[in-house]
Amino acid sequence: MLREVLPLFLMPVPIVLALLAFAAWRRSWRIAACGTLLLWILSTPLASGWLVRLAESGFVRPKVADIPVADGIVVLSGGLIVPPGDSGTYEFLDFDRFLGGFDLYRAGKARHLIFTGGWSPVRRYPVTVGDVLRERALSFGVPDSDILLVGRATNTSEEARAVADYFAAHPLADPTIAQPRAPRLILVTSAFHMARAASLFRAAGLDITPFAVDFRASGPITIHAFIPRGSALEQTEIALHEIYGRVYDWLRGLLIADRTAIP
Repeated sequence: MLREVLPLFLMPVPIVLALLAFAAWRRSWRIAACGTLLLWILSTPLASGWLVRLAESGFVRPKVADIPVADGIVVLSGGLIVPPGDSGTYEFLDFDRFLGGFDLYRAGKARHLIFTGGWSPVRRYPVTVGDVLRERALSFGVPDSDILLVGRATNTSEEARAVADYFAAHPLADPTIAQPRAPRLILVTSAFHMARAASLFRAAGLDITPFAVDFRASGPITIHAFIPRGSALEQTEIALHEIYGRVYDWLRGLLIADRTAIP
């Protein structure tokens, strides 16, 4: 729960509101001006684009044909939205992850599509993201026998552990040495999330090939890049949330035996 809530207080709006409240208390126009300027900068496409590119760590969208054949395609959970009404359906925030995984599956890059049971202790939906993705894959014509749904997870570290635990319980034999081998997996997630996800999956002992999708970095710099926008502020928050997550995982690697690293 702390991991979910703490970054919210480190986002631009709470920080700027705190600065403005402090400025009002100290009656300092300089502090108020600094807070206003900070919000202006972080709300521009120029700043958000730089932060998103930093989070995306130089990943590019690879060609499906260039991806080697693997034992499974892991599609990481994204966000779910319950639309208004009583349709009983869910919508995705990161559906490009599913589409990327399906493209790889359709190209024969692996037999199995692997979904993680992502869920939020805050929203408490009656289903996990993996459940919804499984139903969508079935509707796309993927046989149920080709879909693997691994354990529940509230974050990327738990997703990596859930996949590792599944293959520990279902080891893959290597006929050349007659011993189990590490599974070769294609990891599909948003570009801004890939560096941390790849690090956590490798730390869990998994051999992964990254397949980044859902790119968010903005295009060429124009005069519009200096004008604040709500959409740019949202992109800034997405990038900062990912950067904070990398710092958290790095610090956790210093404090407990199961080390992880920031790529």
